[in-house]
Amino acid sequence: MSTLVGFKALRIAVHDATGKVKAIHKIEGKDSLGGMISGEIEGLSSDPVKVYASNRAYYVVQKGTGDVSATLSALDMPEAVENEILGYETATGGFTVIGENTEPPYCSIMMESEDLHGKKALLGLFKGKFSKDGISIETKTNENVEPEGTEYTFSAVASDKEGFEGQVFAKYVGDESAAITAIEDAVIGTVSLP
Repeated sequence: MSTLVGFKALRIAVHDATGKVKAIHKIEGKDSLGGMISGEIEGLSSDPVKVYASNRAYYVVQKGTGDVSATLSALDMPEAVENEILGYETATGGFTVIGENTEPPYCSIMMESEDLHGKKALLGLFKGKFSKDGISIETKTNENVEPEGTEYTFSAVASDKEGFEGQVFAKYVGDESAAITAIEDAVIGTVSLP
């Protein structure tokens, strides 16, 4: 893959219990609407296993993917978006609760960057769930503090979307509008109206 520069935006499609898209959120650095700092996708290759015969490595078995996940760092993710993608509930009175019934919905994600030549780069994961390990706070001092991003993990699973069954990851680097539309439709889709 090309060398990528920057992390322009993250699109998140939230699925309902039937797998239809019920909401799409875009985190792209607009004031008070959050921005993306970094993203890393791991597990795209399965671990190779050497098969030995006649006293030597004879064959390598390697098919599919490994345990695919994305680690994403965001600054100022909107509270409503975070609560939705993590499955947090709002109690009577308007505060958030997390407990035994907390269950994040399945989502799809698309990361937008560009290559060294300025061509758009789209990296998508068809289906998975978000998690966030914890919350940190620190005392203020008399120095200016640069806020740090919040880290989220997206644990991907194989798609069950028609035409993409078994697929986990999609990518496109280029500037062809038809290809850009095709990958966006395949991974993110559109909100399904009732």
